[in-house]
Amino acid sequence: MNQPPNQGPQVPPGYGAPNIPPGYGPQPGYGPQPGYGPQSGPMPASASYPPPGGYPQPHGIRGMTRQIFNPAAYRQAGSGSWAAASLILSLVSAFFCLGMISPLPMILGLVGLVGNKRAKGLAFVGFLLSALQVCGWVALLALGMHQVYWAEEYASNGGAPVVAAIGEFKKDNQRVPYSLEELVENGYLPPTWVAGTDELPGAVKTVVDGKKWSEFLRYEAGGNELWDGSGWVDAMARSGDVEDWDDLGSAFGSAGSMSAQQTYGLAFVGVDGIWGTTDDKAVKQNPDAPFDLTKLNGGDSKTREITQKKRELQKMLKSLEGKEEQYAAAVTRAEKALADAEADLKKVCTQKKLRTLDQVKGDKVAAEQLLLVGETRKLLMVTQKKLENAGDTRAQLSIKVKRLANQ
Repeated sequence: MNQPPNQGPQVPPGYGAPNIPPGYGPQPGYGPQPGYGPQSGPMPASASYPPPGGYPQPHGIRGMTRQIFNPAAYRQAGSGSWAAASLILSLVSAFFCLGMISPLPMILGLVGLVGNKRAKGLAFVGFLLSALQVCGWVALLALGMHQVYWAEEYASNGGAPVVAAIGEFKKDNQRVPYSLEELVENGYLPPTWVAGTDELPGAVKTVVDGKKWSEFLRYEAGGNELWDGSGWVDAMARSGDVEDWDDLGSAFGSAGSMSAQQTYGLAFVGVDGIWGTTDDKAVKQNPDAPFDLTKLNGGDSKTREITQKKRELQKMLKSLEGKEEQYAAAVTRAEKALADAEADLKKVCTQKKLRTLDQVKGDKVAAEQLLLVGETRKLLMVTQKKLENAGDTRAQLSIKVKRLANQ
């Protein structure tokens, strides 16, 4: 405890030999005064009394503030284990890229910095290294989340027109298109995206502006909305050389026929423009606001109406082409049937030696055969007329489509 600098026991006044200043001592009218005169008890410990004037105070400052300005005079016994643990763990975390444990050495270093512990320099280094690691991992996590979010947004922006076009195609045809080329062939999309890109983010606009849809999108009929384009096979390349879209559907076989597909997968290449990288993302198929396809024509509603009319005429043309094929086949069958019926009639007439029309009508078998020839000839004429009318209508529609294209 506190000891004054002089040596030996200190006897305060009132103990031992009397040392009574003037005016003190036994007073008249009072009995013996305690503390004066010879004492007969044990002497109290001398160490409990400070020297005159008290002990000197450092810098003249009292209380907790003394520990701030002169901590060495009040240093407590401590250990540098906190600092060592913080430094070692921070180095291990940095060397092995163990981001999960980087907060631990930061906490240990902070504990090593608090109070009057030793090796505070090591504790500060451990705290600093681990804090830098924590900041780095947080930054990487934030950057990754940012890229994932914006990659999905970029994919939605890049594929929005195709999603809208597929919706209209499905409404008109009760199926999804076989490929992106079918959307272009039927007038749902222009061949390239040259208009309506001003509102796109700059990174997306650079990838899509003026390019064909198949250059930055991958499409798979029958796929799902989570497909990111991996394992993609070109539908046209897989089907071989086909004459029309119906043949394309049958080219996949009965098990994989696309004629009744109601779902699809659509993927965006990403802002790097390279397939097979981490920013390849599926296109959102149910956007909050459907893309306005009139933007693809510069916002001209008249152009949009012309495009829709052209698409309707093209559908009618395709239907007429199918009917022409049917009528042509029917004409061929009717011509053969007529030739067979006339050959049978000649055979009957030869066998029965029927030389005149009256003789033919008078014979029951020949008369029936003659009626068959007449009905077959009439059927042939009607079928030929249908074929001719279908050809004329198709020619008219073809001309109208060309006129709309000029408009």
